[in-house]
Amino acid sequence: MENDVLKLLRGLGVGKIYRGCRAVVIFVELASDDEDRLLNIVETYKEIATRTGTTWTAVERNIRTVVNRAWETNSQLLIEIAGYPMQIPPTASEFLEIIYNHSIRHGVTK
Repeated sequence: MENDVLKLLRGLGVGKIYRGCRAVVIFVELASDDEDRLLNIVETYKEIATRTGTTWTAVERNIRTVVNRAWETNSQLLIEIAGYPMQIPPTASEFLEIIYNHSIRHGVTK
């Protein structure tokens, strides 16, 4: 699963050099175990922060950086993945939901 999410992020212009890249991968793994994590974003950020040795606010900021990079680099692919039109970049939680749903649709997650 991790490699598939990383490949998707790479297509959006987000490489492993972005700290938020790892956070997105962990989020997809956690959400695949429990979809309620999509509704409890801050709690999930806190768990990611614990795993990565940082704060939940840093996790959120790093994911926002990933969102902005993806939007600036390949907004058309992001819109295609989302399956609906967007005029502005999605929020961090919207982005996570988009990546998670794409992974579900393509059999990447459990």
